[in-house]
Amino acid sequence: MKKFNILGAALLLLAGCATLEQTNLDWIAIGPDFPATKAKNVQILGSKSEITRPYGNLGLLRIKNLKPERDVLKMGVEKGRRFAASKGADAILIGQYNSAEDGASDPRVTLIIYAIKYVDDLSEEDEKAIEDFKVLGILNERSDS
Repeated sequence: MKKFNILGAALLLLAGCATLEQTNLDWIAIGPDFPATKAKNVQILGSKSEITRPYGNLGLLRIKNLKPERDVLKMGVEKGRRFAASKGADAILIGQYNSAEDGASDPRVTLIIYAIKYVDDLSEEDEKAIEDFKVLGILNERSDS
């Protein structure tokens, strides 16, 4: 009986992960990628007023077509947190769009996540990432002329 409970829990977990894997994820880079941070250290913020340090926006992540269910949305936030950590973020600022607000018959949620990098305590590696991004931007501008 114990094996069936463990197996059932594992299947539910996989089903939840599969739900998120089928969603559409968009990343719009605004700043450079930094060395990855640990996801557990990435702060989750619900309001811009919670940002109390100087920061830069690394990019915008959209996780689309989520069911408006608490567990699915929590998994989406954690997926966003891991993704932002892979880009070197220190925090994520979360918003959402719910299609139910527009009268959709099968409402879906899009999580809108800003990846934030605090800039008041940058390492040499972080400063190099910023400089490289700046140089690449200049080169791209010149190649478009």
